[in-house]
Amino acid sequence: MSQENVEIVRRLSESWAREEFPGPAELLDPDIEYVNPHGAIEPGIRRGLPAFRAAIDKLFEGWSTWTMEPEQFRAVGDQVAVVVHYCATARTSGLEVEGRESALLTVRDGMIARYEWFHGPDDALKAGGVEE
Repeated sequence: MSQENVEIVRRLSESWAREEFPGPAELLDPDIEYVNPHGAIEPGIRRGLPAFRAAIDKLFEGWSTWTMEPEQFRAVGDQVAVVVHYCATARTSGLEVEGRESALLTVRDGMIARYEWFHGPDDALKAGGVEE
C-alpha cells in the first residue's frame, strides 16, 4: 500500500507541475484537510475541496509564479512525506525567492485526505514520526 500511496502523491505533484490546480478530482478526497503551519500567513486547518482550492488560489494572489520540484517521496505508514525545492516570483515586486520545504500527505482509500505543509525540508518526516 505504501508504494501505491507514493504514486498517488507523485501524480498530484505531476499535475501541479502542469499547473493543474488543485489537482485531479479522482485523487482528492472531497473532505480533504489543508493544514498551514504555525508561522504561515494564515495558519490553521481548512476542510473540504472548496477550501483547499481557495487556499491554492490565495497563494497565487501574492505570487505570479510558484513552482515546486519534488526531491524526495517517502512512505510513512498511510502518509507520504515529500521534500520539494520551490521557486516563486512575487506578483507586485517581482522579487524571486527559492528554498526547500516539505509536506506530509495522508492517503485514504486511494485519495489524498490531508495535505499538511511545513517550512523546513525535514519537518514532514518528523511530523510523521521519522527521526533521521
